[in-house]
Amino acid sequence: MGGKGGKGHKGDYRLRIGSWNIGTLTGKSIELAKILKKRKVNIACVQETRWVGSKVRNANEYKLWYSGVLKGKNGVGILVDRELRESVVEVRRVNDRLMSIKLVVGESTLNVVSAYAPQEGLDEEVKRCFWEGLDKIMRSIPPAERTKRMPDEWR
Repeated sequence: MGGKGGKGHKGDYRLRIGSWNIGTLTGKSIELAKILKKRKVNIACVQETRWVGSKVRNANEYKLWYSGVLKGKNGVGILVDRELRESVVEVRRVNDRLMSIKLVVGESTLNVVSAYAPQEGLDEEVKRCFWEGLDKIMRSIPPAERTKRMPDEWR
């Protein structure tokens, strides 16, 4: 990925991306940001934030975009570190289970989706809406920016 920083080839940018079912973000955003910084995570998707609204806020050295509908239920978010937050060119909040951001870093475009899939016992309609929403997000990504298969060493 083009850009500065990281190790390796000149112009390469090494990213650490993670996902975490946080259980609740209330009172934890600063603590979460400290953990992410310590682990050198650049972008983190969080699920079950339990926050209401479609907003953005600062969380220490991270910028947090989030989407939630009902207080105390569901909610997703994406945190981006200080170096990359200005690279975010698009934020799409679908509902309290799906959101995505698009970043342009150097000559590369990165689409990150935070998804909180419904558990097995939930209504089939909830599951259907989730999978249709995820499919819609994935289809909206232009062919030149489509997902690539994860290398075997990442699994």
